[in-house]
Amino acid sequence: MEHLDDILPEWLLGTLEPARRDAAARHLDGCARCRAELARLTPAVDALGALVPPVTPPAAALTRLMGQMEGPGRFARWAGRVAAFLDVTEGRARELLESMADSSNWMPGPVAGVELMPVETGPGREGMMAAVVRLMPGARYPRHSHLGREWNLVLEGGFREDTGHEVWPGDELEKTDGSLHDFTALQGPACICFTVLDGVTSFEELVDGGA
Repeated sequence: MEHLDDILPEWLLGTLEPARRDAAARHLDGCARCRAELARLTPAVDALGALVPPVTPPAAALTRLMGQMEGPGRFARWAGRVAAFLDVTEGRARELLESMADSSNWMPGPVAGVELMPVETGPGREGMMAAVVRLMPGARYPRHSHLGREWNLVLEGGFREDTGHEVWPGDELEKTDGSLHDFTALQGPACICFTVLDGVTSFEELVDGGA
């Protein structure tokens, strides 16, 4: 390429496709004329931003945005997955997700840093136990064996099994009858996971302050 007169504005706006941008960068390294032209155009392109008057967002916009990102409403997108997981209607799943914001619905888990919120399942999961499990970052769920099958659906945060396998939001994990494991919540937001158990679990370690 001889000179970059035709594409320097695109370079400054960041709209060049990668291949052309790489070629232009190589050209600029060795062409003093094009570097001078680039320096001449830069103030004009920078001034374009001043032509658009700033718009102050509505006062409630930030509150609404933070509510969607951090409030109970952030789980609404999981309603369909939770409904299928528990075999309940999507409306019921939304109610369950909203109820997680009420601290009175939670009960202590088997160890510090773990809380449980029992939930009801639909006819396809009749007779099974289900709960939402919340683990604070770094909390370890004690080693236990499954006498029956267990299904898990992570909505937020994540955990790492003793094998090193990690489970993240949107992942489902099934444990088969007779399987044995423990897991630890990953650093970051608290791990929130729906769990359905068809059977019982047997802890291999003492819990609730046991040695």
